[in-house]
Amino acid sequence: MKTVVFAIVMAISFNVFAVGSESDKQELQRLLKQTQSLSAEFEQKVKDEQGAVLQTLSGTLKLKRPANLYWHTRQPDESVMVANGNKVWYYNPFVEQVTVYAQQDMVDDSPLLLVLDSNGKQWENYTVRAEGTRYFVEHATNGSQLELAFNDEKLTEITMIQAQGERTELMLRNVTLNKAISDEQFVFDVPAGVDVDDQS
Repeated sequence: MKTVVFAIVMAISFNVFAVGSESDKQELQRLLKQTQSLSAEFEQKVKDEQGAVLQTLSGTLKLKRPANLYWHTRQPDESVMVANGNKVWYYNPFVEQVTVYAQQDMVDDSPLLLVLDSNGKQWENYTVRAEGTRYFVEHATNGSQLELAFNDEKLTEITMIQAQGERTELMLRNVTLNKAISDEQFVFDVPAGVDVDDQS
């Protein structure tokens, strides 16, 4: 179930990867640490191993340290994901269900959550390799891979690659850094009549 829920923000396994360096990791951590908050619109494309587009989504994304995430896709299928440091809520309006997870349990499954935690112990499980302004992040044991691209030290692109070669690419636009975001943005109120599957 976690694999389905986090298909938009996770890489599952990728075995061919160069060894990273500690200096590359420190530089990426520096870039992420100076981003206390980020708001952006995004377009997401899921591509198969041949590069053919399987799915296109669009929506909005908000990140706020130390561990807050808001993700809302609107077209063509609406979904909402909210994380507040303790729990993650995933809401699918079509099936009228909210699934709740413990956020700590999701970090290894979703390297994207590392963006919120530039210095945490979870980084010990990852290697980082830089090519210019693009950083490749890989889990030491399960092979999860995440690519982060920056322009003028602003995060502009996030790419995830699955074991089968499927790519999920997020292109960020209208990126706003370090603007105050209310904590209320990361509180999820379950709509009336919606089923709750609490796995936290």
